[in-house]
Amino acid sequence: MSSTQKQYFKHWAESDLGQGNVYLEAVGDVIVRQVEMYRSVITWADKHGQSDERFVLADQPLSWFDLDSDDGITATEFEAAWKKAKAASAGQ
Repeated sequence: MSSTQKQYFKHWAESDLGQGNVYLEAVGDVIVRQVEMYRSVITWADKHGQSDERFVLADQPLSWFDLDSDDGITATEFEAAWKKAKAASAGQ
């Protein structure tokens, strides 16, 4: 696989806000965008910033996460989550 190929994942996560899901976009082993959804809280983060200072872009390589093929999602599914998170933060 090319080191510039984008990959998309969704996995279960837990935070101070409870259980939720994290959506990741990675180029090679580097996470470039992420969305976190916990109940009514939806956040986004990328290399330019984040919508909530509590939820910053992961600095671990993608290989650090325990992801498998079941965690893979489509670019379309990631973009839908990204759009929802960006819209939610615009309304704050």
